[in-house]
Amino acid sequence: MNIKPEQLQNHLSNQPASLYFAFGAEILLVEQSLTTIKNNAKERGFNERFRFDIDGNFAWDTIFNLISSPSLFADKRIIECRLTTGKIGVKGSKALSELTDNLPEDIMLIISSGKLDLAQQKSKWFKALDKKGVIIQHWEVQSDQLVGWIVKHMSQLGLSSSNEIANAIAYCTEGNLLATMQEIQKLQIAYPDGNINLDEYLSQIDQQSQYTVFGMIDAALKGDTQKVNKIFSSLVDDSTPPVILISSLYREIKSLVTMSIELKTNQTIDTILNNHRVWQKRKPLISIALKKHSYQQLQKLLLALGRIDRSVKGMDNLNVYDELQSVVITLSGKNSGLNS
Repeated sequence: MNIKPEQLQNHLSNQPASLYFAFGAEILLVEQSLTTIKNNAKERGFNERFRFDIDGNFAWDTIFNLISSPSLFADKRIIECRLTTGKIGVKGSKALSELTDNLPEDIMLIISSGKLDLAQQKSKWFKALDKKGVIIQHWEVQSDQLVGWIVKHMSQLGLSSSNEIANAIAYCTEGNLLATMQEIQKLQIAYPDGNINLDEYLSQIDQQSQYTVFGMIDAALKGDTQKVNKIFSSLVDDSTPPVILISSLYREIKSLVTMSIELKTNQTIDTILNNHRVWQKRKPLISIALKKHSYQQLQKLLLALGRIDRSVKGMDNLNVYDELQSVVITLSGKNSGLNS
């Protein structure tokens, strides 16, 4: 049986099962479901818990022996299996299928894993879990859903929600849900009464981003080439992985390309910025960049980032940091040769 993550709480209140499988690319979301399941199980007397990290070489007899041995404390038990890979082999597939067929009433089996491809979701062991238990698949939070996700979790923690604050958090954590949740939790500590001082928080988060990838991108959008070079040198000195610079620049420039296309359809720039949920403080920066760069110039920057990415993966031979600096300088409006 499949249920959505948002249906889990209601399901546990009405018809809890003895077998759960939670999986998906977003580790934070999977962990939230696992915590909900385990807390509910504890309320129902499952007080002993055993955890196993499972790969293709795992000794499954360990779990079978545990199940066949009575609990020392006569408690109901949780057996938690975390699959480090969806490829658990023939032995693992057979063991999981056997476990689901012979699960004692005093045992709850909770299984979790990261993202699974379609082939893995059609495997015998997956079908066995689907037949005997409850499967909860977690999808990635898309960029257009992130602000709403942040507002919801702020409200759940008793914080006064604000789209402006949520946009600022989304921008500065770059869609990393773990970092996003940590930022929300920091707000809960900083404002225990739940009332966030908007100006104070935005000023603080702005200072935090000054010498980060985000600060560098904002400096480029503003056209401050001197500051761009200063921040870029700082990031290189701090050994910032090229993949972080590439992904951040790609996301920003790809968004500019999309907005540039929409400008050609005679939409007003204010309408476009609002539709893309651009943070109020960044609207002037995005407006400047859209006026400064043509669609063709922005596309060239994306192509340049693609070649840099191939060089990181050993498929091309560019000097990665030099080329990245050229991209960000060009984004700032200074000709580095990429737009020629």
